Amino acid sequence: MILKYPIIPITFFTALGIFAGYLQPDKSVVLICALLSALLLLTAWWQSKQVLLQKPWFTVAAWLLAFSLGMAVQYLHFGPNKGLHYTHAKIENPVIRGVISERLKPNKYSEKYYLEVTAVDKQPAVGTILVNMPKDKFAKTLHPGDVLFVAGSPQPITNARNPYQFDYAAYMAKQDVFHQINLKGNYIIAGQERDFSYYIQKLRDRLIGSFSIHNFKPQTLQVINALLFGQRQDMDKQTTDSYTSAGVVHILAISGLHFALLFWALSRLLAPLKRVPKLGNVGHFIIVLGLMWGFAFITGLSASVVRAVVMFTIVMAGDALNRRANIYNSLAVSMLLLLIAKPAFLFDAGFQLSYLAVFAIVGLQPLYNRLKRSKYKALQWVKDTVAISFIAQVGVLPVTLYYFNQFPLLFLLANVVVIPLSNLVLGLGIATLLLNFTIPAVAIWVGKALEFSIEIMNGFIAWVASFESLVIKNIPFTLLLNVLLYAVILLLVQWLYKRRFKYAVACLCSIIVFQLAYMITSYNAKEDEELVIFHNYKSSLLAQKNPAGITVMSADTLALQNRVIADYIKGSFNPTVRLKPMRQLLWHNGTKVLVLDNLAVYPAGIKPDVLVLTQNTKVNLNRVLHDLKPAHVVADGTSHKNVVARWAATCQKQNIPFHATAEKGYYTVK
Repeated sequence: MILKYPIIPITFFTALGIFAGYLQPDKSVVLICALLSALLLLTAWWQSKQVLLQKPWFTVAAWLLAFSLGMAVQYLHFGPNKGLHYTHAKIENPVIRGVISERLKPNKYSEKYYLEVTAVDKQPAVGTILVNMPKDKFAKTLHPGDVLFVAGSPQPITNARNPYQFDYAAYMAKQDVFHQINLKGNYIIAGQERDFSYYIQKLRDRLIGSFSIHNFKPQTLQVINALLFGQRQDMDKQTTDSYTSAGVVHILAISGLHFALLFWALSRLLAPLKRVPKLGNVGHFIIVLGLMWGFAFITGLSASVVRAVVMFTIVMAGDALNRRANIYNSLAVSMLLLLIAKPAFLFDAGFQLSYLAVFAIVGLQPLYNRLKRSKYKALQWVKDTVAISFIAQVGVLPVTLYYFNQFPLLFLLANVVVIPLSNLVLGLGIATLLLNFTIPAVAIWVGKALEFSIEIMNGFIAWVASFESLVIKNIPFTLLLNVLLYAVILLLVQWLYKRRFKYAVACLCSIIVFQLAYMITSYNAKEDEELVIFHNYKSSLLAQKNPAGITVMSADTLALQNRVIADYIKGSFNPTVRLKPMRQLLWHNGTKVLVLDNLAVYPAGIKPDVLVLTQNTKVNLNRVLHDLKPAHVVADGTSHKNVVARWAATCQKQNIPFHATAEKGYYTVK
C-alpha cells in the first residue's frame, strides 16, 4: 500500500538518515555515503533504460540516497559542526554577545530563554544557549530582540540525575542546544536588534494586549493565549494537568483545526477579490496564503503549526493549478520539507503526535466511511467526532504511552464535549480580537460570551479530570514496546482493509510478539537486583531492589510520593514497594554500605565497601577514611556543594574513588 505513494518511503528513509546523523558519524562517512548512493542511483537509472522489465534496483538506490541525504542534512544542521560555533572558542570566562530569540516555558525558580550567540570576545560566533534568569523582584523581563552581553563560561545542561527520569539535557541536545548560562549580575542589556523575531513579538504583544480591556481572569487569558496565539508558557500547572488527564491537551495546541477555521473565514471575507479581472484569483491566493503564514509566525512556528500551514499551502497550490493533491503525498511532502528545513523536528513530540494523528485519520477514514450514516445530522456529528477522536487516539497511543506513561479512559466523552466548545471559543476569540481594534464597545459583550464559554470548557475538563481512578498513570513503556505496538496496529489495519487469512495470522503473531516482549521486559526489570543511592536535595533516598520487590529507605515518610521514586517504580515495571526508615548499615549481594548522617556516629572497624556521606555530616573525613578504609565514597544530594568539594579533595589525596550524585547522578551497587 505504501509503495503506491513513492514519496512516503523517500520521506521515511530521509527521517531514518536524520536519526543516523544524530549519532554524529564522521564527516568522511557522511560524504562517502552520499557519493556512493548518488553513483549507485545513476548506475541503476542507466541500467533501467536498457531493459524492458524493470528490477527494483533503482527504487532501492533512491531509498539509499534519501538515507544519505538525511544524514547529510543532520550533519549540516548540527551546531558544533559549524566552524563559527561558540564551542570552538577556547576562552575562559568569555564575554558573549547574543540576541534573545524566544521565551520558553519557565519553571518554579527561573525564566528561560534562547540566546542566539553572535560573538564571543568580539569574534563572530553562532549557536544557541539556554539562558536562565532567577525569578525575583529585581529580575528584568527579557524580550525577543534584546541584545545581551554576558560574562561567564556556558555550562553543560544538567542531565538526568536519577534512573528513568526525563533527561532534559538529551532533549535540548536534540534541539541543538548544549549549554546554559545563569543571569545574575553578570550581564547587561545593550539595546535591541530589530530583526524579524522582534517585530513578530511586537505584533503578538499588541494582539494579546488588546484583550486587556476585558479584565479577564488569568485562567481565561491563558486559554486565549494558547488557542489564538500558541503561547502556553504561562499556563498554570493545574490547568495543564486537567487537560492532560482528560485526554484533550491537544486542544491547547495550534493545529489544523485552527487553520481550517482561519482558511474558511479568510476565503469568505476575501471572496470579492476573485471578481477582479485577470488578477483576482491570484490576488486572493496570495493574500489568503500570506495571512495564514503570518498567523503561523505569530503563533511561534511550532511543529504542529508548521505542519498545518505547509499542508494548506500544498492544497491551495494544487487548487490554484487545478490539480487535486493526493492527501498521502501532501502529508509526506510537507513532512519531508519540514525535516530538510529543520531536522530537529524529527525528535519533537509535537511533530510526531501531529503527523501520526493525521496519518491515522486519513488512513482509517475509508474504513469508517463503510459504516451506515445516520439520517439525523446531530447524531451523525456525534458519531463523526467520536470516530475521529478514537482513530486519532489509536494513531498516537504508542507514542503517548512512551512519552507520557498514562492513558485517560474518558477521552471520548471529553472530546465529544470539548471539540465543539473549543470551536465556539476559537470563533468567539477571533471575533473578539477583530472587534478589539474596530468596535471595542461590541467587543466587550462578545468577550463576555468568550469568557463564559472558556469557563464552561475549563469546568467540564476539570470535572472529567477529577475521576482520577479513570486515568491510568505510570504505565511503563519502552521504545521497543512502542515499535512493536505500532506493528500490531499497522497489521490490524491491513487485515481490516483486506480480510485475508495471512493478514489475520500476521496480526495475531504481532500481538503475541508484543505480549512476549512486554513480559520479558517486565520480568528482566523486576528480577534485576541493585541498591540505588538517588540524587535528592531534601532527604536521603535509597532503594534496594530484588525479585521480591523494592524497599525504599528514607527518613521522609512521604518518600513514595517523591517524583524520583515514582519514576524508579514505573521504570521497574511497578513491582511491590515498601517504605522503611533509613538504616545506617546495609548489605547488598555481599557489598557492605555505611550511611553517615548529620549525627556523625559510626561503629569502629566496620570497613564498608561503600561509604555514603549525607546531610553535611560533620566528620573528620581524613580520620574516617583512615579508620574505615572504604573502597568507594558517595556524597548524595543532601549536602552543600562546598562541603562536597572538600570531601572530593580529601578522597583524591587518599586515592579513594569519589562519586557526587550532584555531578555524576545516582550511584548503583549491583
